[in-house]
Amino acid sequence: MSFSLDISKLETKPHFKRLQSFGLIDSIALRNLKIKSEYNQLRKSKTRTETIYLLAEKYHLSYDSIWSILFRERKIKSVF
Repeated sequence: MSFSLDISKLETKPHFKRLQSFGLIDSIALRNLKIKSEYNQLRKSKTRTETIYLLAEKYHLSYDSIWSILFRERKIKSVF
């Protein structure tokens, strides 16, 4: 099952902006979610390496940082 989320629509919602103003939205996690979403779209027409370089340039991150966001195994953070 594939799940698609339009982050740009979500960010324009008043409730989202309010949560963000209270510091309840993790901006790094949101950026990483955008990167992953864009990666999946770009991969339909570009190579993996080319896509990673494009995202690195767009988000002002290194190739290794983008690769880590996309492929490194993550441990779930505890809320407490």
